[in-house]
Amino acid sequence: MPDLKTKALQLNIEGLFRLLGGTAAERERFWEIRKGITSVQEFAVINRQLDTMAVLVKQVELGAKGLKPPAGKIAKG
Repeated sequence: MPDLKTKALQLNIEGLFRLLGGTAAERERFWEIRKGITSVQEFAVINRQLDTMAVLVKQVELGAKGLKPPAGKIAKG
């Protein structure tokens, strides 16, 4: 069973194609133009988000390493 978000996206795209009308080739051309315009920007956004996530993960890792010695002392009591 497809994911609900995937199914919703599929229905939205299908509805858009129906609104466009025209031939299958014209709809495909529209899709390729739209995909080409936005895919570069989407790729850039995703890369920035991944960079941000990597920085945050590194900060959490450093914080956890910094907490290890005091936590050990507390555990020993």
